[in-house]
Amino acid sequence: MARPPSTSALVRLDDTSSRNVPIEDSDPPRQRLRRLRRGLVWLVFVAPVVCAIVYNFIVATPRYASEISFVVRSSQGARDRLSIVSLGQGGSVGVSDDSEAVVAYLQSRDVLSSIDRDGLVTRTFSGRGLDPIAAFPSLLTGSSREDFYRHFQGYVHSDFDRATDIIHVQVQSFTAADAREIARRLLGASEAMVNRLNQRARANLVGGAERDAAQASRQLESVLAKMNEVRNRDRIIEPELDAGASVKLQSGTAAELAQIEVQLDQTLRVAPQSPLIGQLRARRSALERQLGHQIGATAGGSGSLADRLRAYEELAARRDIAEKQLMASSLQLISAQAGASRQQLYLEQIARPNLSDEARYPRRWLNLLMTILVSGCLLWIASSLAELVFDDE
Repeated sequence: MARPPSTSALVRLDDTSSRNVPIEDSDPPRQRLRRLRRGLVWLVFVAPVVCAIVYNFIVATPRYASEISFVVRSSQGARDRLSIVSLGQGGSVGVSDDSEAVVAYLQSRDVLSSIDRDGLVTRTFSGRGLDPIAAFPSLLTGSSREDFYRHFQGYVHSDFDRATDIIHVQVQSFTAADAREIARRLLGASEAMVNRLNQRARANLVGGAERDAAQASRQLESVLAKMNEVRNRDRIIEPELDAGASVKLQSGTAAELAQIEVQLDQTLRVAPQSPLIGQLRARRSALERQLGHQIGATAGGSGSLADRLRAYEELAARRDIAEKQLMASSLQLISAQAGASRQQLYLEQIARPNLSDEARYPRRWLNLLMTILVSGCLLWIASSLAELVFDDE
C-alpha cells in the first residue's frame, strides 16, 4: 500500500501554491484601488469628454458674432476736461469716466429693455431648434425676467480699452442678421445714452444760469411796470425833462419880474405921478405870485414835482440795479452755454455692425481640448489622492 503524504510535505505544497499567487490579487485594498481608478477614469475623464463631443459637435446651436467699436469724444477734445458724469460733484476727472458710464449702461437691465421693446431679443432666444443651454426659457436657463437678463449677458460682451479709449462690443446670436440687428440697436442705445449725458451736463451747467437770468428779467419787468404806473398817476413822462421845463419856466418868470422892477424904478424916478406906476406894480405883484406858485409846484409841497419824483427816482434806482443784475446773469448764461458746448459729447463709430458669413461659436475643438486637459488634471489629482489614502491603509 502507498503511504499517505506526511504533514511536512503538505505544508511545503501549501507554501509553494501560496508563493505562486500574485500579491496584488490576494490584497483587497489593491483591488479596491484598481476598481476606484477605473471608476474615476469613466467618471472624471471619459464621461466629460464624451459629453463635450456630443454637445459641441452634435447638440450645440451655431452662433454668429457681430462686433462694433466706437469712442466717446467731447468737443473740447482734451483728456483733462471735466467729465460730464462728475459735473454735479464739482470735480475734475479723466475722460474715460464717460466711456465707462456707457459700458456700464451696455451691461445694465435698461439697455435690454430698450432694445427688446418689439420683442426681437426674446424671439431670438425662444426660437425653435435651439439647444437647451442656449434656449430661453428652459429648465436650464430659467423663465423669469431676471433669468433672461443673466442669460443675455452671456451673449453680449463689452470692453473698454483705457489705452485707446475705444469701446468694443461683441454680440452673439443664432443668425447673422439677428446678431447684426442687436448690435445696431446697442449702438443706437449707446448714442441715446450719450445724448442723455449731454442733457444732464446742460442742466447742471446752464440750468442755474438760466434760472438766474429769468429771475433778473422778471424783476426788471416788475420795476418797469411800477414806473409806468407812477408816470400815469403823477403825469410824469421824463423826470429830467419835467424838471428842466419847470426850471426854465421859473427862470423866464424871474427875468420878466426883474424887468418890471427895473422899469418901475425908472418910472418912479422920472415921472412919479405917471399912471403906469400902478400898472407896473400890479404886474409885479402878479409875477411874484406866479413865481411863488411855480417854486411851490417844483419843490416844498406835498404835491410838488420833487415830491412826485421821489417815488419815481426810487424806482429808477431799482431799475438800474435790475438792469445790471440782468446783464450779469446774461453774461453768466452765455459763459455757461459756451462751457456746455465745449463739454458736448458725441459718439464716433470706428467699426459698424458686421454681417458674419460663418458661425464663430461654439469653438468645438478648443472646447474639446480644454475639456480633455481639465479632465486629465482632475483624474490625476483624484488618482493621486486615492493612492495616498490606500497607502495609509
